[in-house]
Amino acid sequence: MVKVAFLGPRGTYTHQAVIQEFGEDIEIYPQPTIDQCFEILNSGDVDYSIVPFENSTNGQVIFTYDLIRDWYFQNNEPKFKIVGEQFVSIHHNLLSKELDINNITKIYSHPQVWGQVSSFLKSLDKKVIKLDTNSTSKAAEIVSLSNEENIACISSSMCSRLYNLPIIQHNIEDNKYNTTRFLILGNECLEQEPSPAKNYITSIIFTMKEDHDRKSGSLCSILMEFQKHNINLITINSRPSKQRNWHYAFFVEIEGHMKDEKLNEVLKELKERCEELVTLGSFERRH
Repeated sequence: MVKVAFLGPRGTYTHQAVIQEFGEDIEIYPQPTIDQCFEILNSGDVDYSIVPFENSTNGQVIFTYDLIRDWYFQNNEPKFKIVGEQFVSIHHNLLSKELDINNITKIYSHPQVWGQVSSFLKSLDKKVIKLDTNSTSKAAEIVSLSNEENIACISSSMCSRLYNLPIIQHNIEDNKYNTTRFLILGNECLEQEPSPAKNYITSIIFTMKEDHDRKSGSLCSILMEFQKHNINLITINSRPSKQRNWHYAFFVEIEGHMKDEKLNEVLKELKERCEELVTLGSFERRH
């Protein structure tokens, strides 16, 4: 049976990404941190790990970016690669045993949620207290186990089922299109060979050589190699490299599979021009 780790606990949006990708006939291993999702995968104790990567409203999940940088640049080369992606629509709901919203006096949720439901919060009595938890799932657990009356949580519909908490108001998020993208990390690919009928992304990370850091157009010249070969770049993000001050690791996503001859040749050429360049994986574009 497939073993999958994810940023837990159960009922989180990452758990939802797991179900979307692998279904429920699997062994799941919820982890308390993103770092432990990497650790358990690299140890070989699970086949895959799923971690949040970016949100359509809030942008990068910097912990994931930084861990990828550290695992590939500071550790021995890890055994795993990026092998897939999943997109989860983020819909927040108000859950409570108290069915009258006007009686609610306290609401639990993850701190990031408050800014995503600001219009809903403004509609409540100003005396309602907001209490932070480390996940929306933990918020649901607290409310489900508490004997305190008139408390609620903002959480997912999955948590409503897991903790037997009624949804007293659905989809209270400000942005109805808010979506989180998750990476599937694996010790083996989800498919053996790329299919001509599918679209693929190749993800790389690189740093520039020290003598090129301040040369005019040096970063542009590297990126122009893709244009010269008619290869489209999808995204580019940067994080401090941690190798020296004001030196950066660049995360780039490229259309195409690393087994494509043209892309493979460009990457080989760039590897000689960069201080470090690692191909993080190729995977099917899902969105």
